[in-house]
Amino acid sequence: MEAAARDSAPTDPARRPTRHQGILPVLLSASGGQSPKAGTPGAPGVTEAPATAGAGQEEPVVSLGVPFPPGAIQDPSKIALRHGRGKPVPVHVQVLATWPRDGSIRSALVAFRAKVGAKEQDLYQIIWGPEAEANRRPSPPLAPNPDGPITATLPASWYGQSLVSGPQVPALDDQRFPKFEQRIEQGLSTMSPAFDTLKVACSGQHRTYYDSPHALYQRFLRYGDAARFQRARAEALWFRGNEIRFSPDRQWAVHVCQPEGWTPEKPIGWGALRRMVSQGLLDDYLLTGDPASKEAIVAMGEALRLSIPAFKTKKEDQLLATERNMAFTMMILASYYALEPRPDVKASLDELVDRTVAWQARSSSGAFEHDVTRADPSECERGPKGASPFMTALLVDALMDVHALTGDRRIVGVVERSAKWLEEQALTSDRRAFRYLWRCETDAYDDSGTADLNLLVVPVFGAAYALTGDKRWLRTGDQLADIGVDAMRPRSPKHWSQSMRSFGRYLGYRAAGSTVGEAAAALGTDEEAPAAAPQGQGGKTIAPSKAPAAGQTPAREGASGAPTPTAPAAPTAPTAPPRP
Repeated sequence: MEAAARDSAPTDPARRPTRHQGILPVLLSASGGQSPKAGTPGAPGVTEAPATAGAGQEEPVVSLGVPFPPGAIQDPSKIALRHGRGKPVPVHVQVLATWPRDGSIRSALVAFRAKVGAKEQDLYQIIWGPEAEANRRPSPPLAPNPDGPITATLPASWYGQSLVSGPQVPALDDQRFPKFEQRIEQGLSTMSPAFDTLKVACSGQHRTYYDSPHALYQRFLRYGDAARFQRARAEALWFRGNEIRFSPDRQWAVHVCQPEGWTPEKPIGWGALRRMVSQGLLDDYLLTGDPASKEAIVAMGEALRLSIPAFKTKKEDQLLATERNMAFTMMILASYYALEPRPDVKASLDELVDRTVAWQARSSSGAFEHDVTRADPSECERGPKGASPFMTALLVDALMDVHALTGDRRIVGVVERSAKWLEEQALTSDRRAFRYLWRCETDAYDDSGTADLNLLVVPVFGAAYALTGDKRWLRTGDQLADIGVDAMRPRSPKHWSQSMRSFGRYLGYRAAGSTVGEAAAALGTDEEAPAAAPQGQGGKTIAPSKAPAAGQTPAREGASGAPTPTAPAAPTAPTAPPRP
């Protein structure tokens, strides 16, 4: 399935013609049992039907969120389903989210009844566009059933092209950094302590630092297999069930590390704010339709929207006290706006961007300068005009989320200036790593022993390349990434999530940055957004294929569709980027 999907459309997501129709292969895999149901019955627009077999009813509900790029499709009635290339199948389709700028469908719930026999897998096809009308068979409303006995997935190439979680490149297509693919899988399988041994911690080791649900969903999107989906889904459920505390009326929510008694008239504590992760829950909702994930995003977003004024006092603007405060706030508001594009949410999001643009403009360095001692007193005794390269990368990630939704042209300049600062001022003297803190007067941090953290920062160069097409940023990013991959040690949940969420996005930006105009379109600027469909030539059926099992090294598929080993690149010593 994946090979045919790749062959039918360029892997570069910025080099795709705009399409408004296509055929998507859907692989059904028996999961060997049903997980505890996590959805919320009675979701708006959904009348709950039994998800599993009952008297006189043999087929369980199979459901998945089907994402589309901006501008691809507007009408959910133009989405149909058939079994293989055979007869049409009754299907319930419901819009989960739209792209705010043009109202086109970002993700649609597709739910139907099916069973998988002894072979444990089966192939269906989603037909979307004008041809769907001849194949459409309506179904009674069905609730999402992402934890049922059958898992349905799409090709990794389509997940990347859809921009459902930003630009992505299938792991099987990553010939530039095969060592990363191997080490990130090995790191997860050999991790100590493992994810499931950690619980909620308001200090010290914390399970979901840097959004482990998001990192695990990004891993799934790059493979498209059932096992990786189930692992990401489990992490999202764990976060949702253990780390969020709702108000009595469920109108807002904060992290459980926020002390009891908080109200939106007060700022959220910094420690709780950095644990209020939203990108993974957005992934979960767009890929499953689980209304409980949407409820959590909206509630966290509303808590922040209401409390934004409280962060700014006569003494300081706490959102500007460190890049990560603004980053996590902006990520949550962007996730909120992605699901509820209301004017009041947009106004709050615009205000955050306004403050960020002004923050950077107040200095000539291009950094988001602040007192690094205020944010990290244990790491710097004096640094009134410093910055953090790693936290800057988090803020750029948030800005790119906003850019995909609004196309705010100011963000291009902010990202470019950040990249220029990182390249020209924030590197260590040997130019192999980034200073942990920049302009700390009591510690220069001129030590490349933290080169593994390069993987967290190079997405800034990737974003600059994707937005501008300037290959300077690709060269700089790749050189530092080579050093970072050699140094990476993703042996704890925190370090694994940091590497996966950041470098996976960098690989997507690399593919999206071939030309300025096309890259801008792929990332949501005012130009027309492309939408390719992984469709067989001449309408031929796309055969299923299996992704490598978790922990195995990815292999490319040959012309026959059988896995063939990826030839490793000739070994070369990583070199530092030249001085500008």
